[in-house]
Amino acid sequence: MNWITRWKKIGIKVKQIFKRQPLNQEATDWKNCPQCKKISYKPDLYNNSYICECSYHFDLPPKLRLQSLFDSEYKIIEAPDNIDPDPLDFEVKDGAREGYKYINKIKKYKKITGQETALMCASGNVSGLNAVVLCFNPKFGDGRFGPAENEHFLKAANFAIKEKVDVWIVVYQSSGIDVHTGVAGLAGMTKSIIAMNEIKKNNIPTFCVAARATAGGTYASSFFMHDFIIIESKCVENLLFSGKRVTANILKGTDQIPDDFGTGPGVMKSGLADITLENRKELKETITKLAYIILKKEEFKSKNVEEEAYEDPEDFKKTASTTS
Repeated sequence: MNWITRWKKIGIKVKQIFKRQPLNQEATDWKNCPQCKKISYKPDLYNNSYICECSYHFDLPPKLRLQSLFDSEYKIIEAPDNIDPDPLDFEVKDGAREGYKYINKIKKYKKITGQETALMCASGNVSGLNAVVLCFNPKFGDGRFGPAENEHFLKAANFAIKEKVDVWIVVYQSSGIDVHTGVAGLAGMTKSIIAMNEIKKNNIPTFCVAARATAGGTYASSFFMHDFIIIESKCVENLLFSGKRVTANILKGTDQIPDDFGTGPGVMKSGLADITLENRKELKETITKLAYIILKKEEFKSKNVEEEAYEDPEDFKKTASTTS
């Protein structure tokens, strides 16, 4: 076989791969791993909790997150009605994007995710404990924390207090306060802090799960008010108030910034988190064990991680297509 023949065969294989994986990755059943560069088949990732073979953790869609935490069925806590997600009616007045309205982007986020806000909140049982779980969806404006999300957070907190739940869990994947909402967005920091204080007054154990980049006002408000801060895996990074570039400008040089700045191991070393898990499959059991100790319940009987699975993978197309 000469080199021309070999190159022809390679060319055919490349074409076959691109036919199976169009450039618009979000519309396909394939995902590229940013760590090992391997192309993975989404249903295979689905069966492995969206964890690559190299242990890189992809974003877990909120519906699958809730499914992995709750024992069986759960009830969605809907977003409050008549909350304006764009109180400033933000519009670009000049430049190439003149006339662009931010509300149009919000509508796009709603269409893509099927959610009214960047939060998905639900109540149900986690290993027999009555729980309220909140998940930020990074597909909704990078997990924005705007006025609509603030009110949704408050509604979930009020529900938890009224129902006297056993545990409160928030899975953070948020870029921070939505700057397009101005002061109304910043006011949400106060609202989320007040909500957390009320939950604590009612002696409800609280768990913060850092599943992805969490920054800005989200990081500086409710994130650190939880009893336990759990980093979902060693792959988690960008847990910081401001990025390396901004921090470097403040410190007048990057030589003063450690290599692990904002990473899971770096946050742990700084004493800002309590636990770093090997992978997200350990999350439910870890939360349950801690909650049982705090609540002085009977000893929790561990369930083999391998026994825990999502629903039938045949539902992948229907469940994951609107959430991934």
